[in-house]
Amino acid sequence: WPGGATGWAQLTAEGGHPGDTTAHACIRRWTAPAAATVTISGALKHEPAEGDGIRAFIVSSRQGELKSAAVHHRTEEMKLEGINVIAGETLDFIVNIAGELNSDQFLWEPEVSGAGAQWNAKNEFNGPTPAPDYLKPWEQYAQVLLLANEFAFIE
Repeated sequence: WPGGATGWAQLTAEGGHPGDTTAHACIRRWTAPAAATVTISGALKHEPAEGDGIRAFIVSSRQGELKSAAVHHRTEEMKLEGINVIAGETLDFIVNIAGELNSDQFLWEPEVSGAGAQWNAKNEFNGPTPAPDYLKPWEQYAQVLLLANEFAFIE
């Protein structure tokens, strides 16, 4: 880090770090599987005393901004109750820099619960399910050989 146009942007199971500008935020997305009334919870934490902190938002694709907070060297509970969602509606959990890029790492494990189901960002941070079928070592070797320059020409 930093890397490329997004700079310091990274997302982990426990939190992350927003990119170098407000245009490069870290975003987690939850999609409602069915219509329900949900509760959103999770503590947003910015630990360093340096810098000017971070800004966080919970945004619905249908209802717009539901909650926002500016956090610097403290913890803010990002709790909302009684949010009605419909099937396919998305909730985005967004974090970006507050103004200047300086010590903007954060901890935030949002949780959505309701209608007998629960989604926890940390527990569900694991990539596609089921896991893709990767090539086995011999299959990888054969692929490399086929891509080698020697196989591109016939004499």
